[in-house]
Amino acid sequence: MKRSLIILFVLSVTSIVSAQIKHEVGFQVGFNQTIYRLNTPISKYNIDGDPSKLHQEPLNGIKIGFIYDVTLVKGFGLSTSFNYSYGAHTSKWEPYPYDEKGQLITFDPKYDYRHKAESHRLELALNMQYKFTIADDTYIMLYTGPAAQFVAKYNATDYFQKHDDFQPDLPDKFIGAYGYNADEMEKYFKRWNVTWGIGAGFQYDRYFIRGGYSFGLVNPYQYNSFGDMEDIKADLKDPRQSTHGRMDQWEISVGIYFWQSDK
Repeated sequence: MKRSLIILFVLSVTSIVSAQIKHEVGFQVGFNQTIYRLNTPISKYNIDGDPSKLHQEPLNGIKIGFIYDVTLVKGFGLSTSFNYSYGAHTSKWEPYPYDEKGQLITFDPKYDYRHKAESHRLELALNMQYKFTIADDTYIMLYTGPAAQFVAKYNATDYFQKHDDFQPDLPDKFIGAYGYNADEMEKYFKRWNVTWGIGAGFQYDRYFIRGGYSFGLVNPYQYNSFGDMEDIKADLKDPRQSTHGRMDQWEISVGIYFWQSDK
């Protein structure tokens, strides 16, 4: 009799919980900004005061992906998403104190410089989530959790142009570009990154909007990043100590659940 009562109780609880479980599968798209931060002595070596020279520029772009939400009981649940992110940055033309041969120009610089970088990343996020019901099919969402990111491709290119003082009416002469391919960028950045994010959102029926910020949990730089710069070698006892930091990002996206278990 006791065993039968226990089995009946377990089945009753399971049926009640199962009745409250809600599954939702959707698609989202939005804006994404990635920020590489340096938290070490190398930060003072921003050449000409421009952080982009050390690849600290924010990468702005888009983020698209699929999302799966499961609400387990009384609003508590999990939210999993798989996303692709593209980010890019292009600096404005600015004076550069070196010529195309790498020689220092001691007088008025006649050369301009600009930097362009772009990245392609894949991300898998797992968040704990709570949905506050404020009306029928209307919710406010709060979520937090980790995400693993893989940098599939990262390219950076430096562009140079020269001004001709003797023929000022002619357009500036483009004298070349120097680029870093994905393999070369691995000398500076690691492929994998882990973040912890917090965020909030609003959902009405099948439609939602989400936004949040993610903090980097691991050092995204290789230990020898920028260690070949002579001024850093001369000032630091161990250049490898200079490349510590984190990769943060913030985002906002809109989306739709194209399947819900209760619809």
